[in-house]
Amino acid sequence: MMKIYSFSKLISLPLILATGYFLVKLFQPGSAGSVFIFIPVVLLTVLYVFHGQIDYWWLQKNTPPLDPKIREWLVTYAPYYHNYTEELKLKFEKRLVLYTEARAFQFVGSKEMRDVPFDIKHIISSQGVRLCLGLNDFLIGDMDRIFLYKHPFPTPRFKFLHTVESDIEDGVFIFSTEQGLPGIVNPAMYYNIVLHGYVEAFIMLHPGLNYPDVSAYNWEDLEQINGINHQLILRTCGYAELNPLIIHIVCFFDHSKAYKSLFPMEYDAFCLIFGQNPLPDELRH
Repeated sequence: MMKIYSFSKLISLPLILATGYFLVKLFQPGSAGSVFIFIPVVLLTVLYVFHGQIDYWWLQKNTPPLDPKIREWLVTYAPYYHNYTEELKLKFEKRLVLYTEARAFQFVGSKEMRDVPFDIKHIISSQGVRLCLGLNDFLIGDMDRIFLYKHPFPTPRFKFLHTVESDIEDGVFIFSTEQGLPGIVNPAMYYNIVLHGYVEAFIMLHPGLNYPDVSAYNWEDLEQINGINHQLILRTCGYAELNPLIIHIVCFFDHSKAYKSLFPMEYDAFCLIFGQNPLPDELRH
């Protein structure tokens, strides 16, 4: 069965044909039917303006299954995926399809914007879907554009080289794939800047949540977690300092067992905030 990702394109075809038909009639002497050309033209205009909302509505009602290659990637490189129940796996996969289709991805080159490969879109999206799997708003507000660089980049907001940026005013995520992809695949060795970016946006969009106060802890406390190093994280992200709450939440997801052991109260608080417990049952107690 053919997968229909864009319902707006499907219904635009007969409208384009109708417009062409009435356009031909328009140049035929004595033809009265050409006056109806405004109907398909208006409908095509509406489709153009609202095609994103229409396509997302369609996909919600008719979500195609996750591509087998992406599921294979999850099985191989996403240990958290194995901790989900079968029901949560299906929920994660459906949301991953929806999130990836609902967001605009572009690679930023030195001279032009380029399309982002199918698998890279899903790998980046997996971190946002993972973060909000236990929440209703898995799209993370109106953060609907994701720009990818191959290397660290400057921006108008931060004119120095950095690797992750979340701009909730413009609804934009910006990541360097050079640092971003290794952090997703191997967070024990590389800091997960993509998850960091999603967490940063989440905190800015939801400032009123009952986040635990982590200000009493210092970096030495966090560095007891294998793979967490203050200076390395700063160099990886490219900033002089970072919000420690973001780092704690990243550790909650990427180093769950160690984080629960060292920060049990904060761990429980994050479980409530994100509506999920990252650890499998046998490791929760």
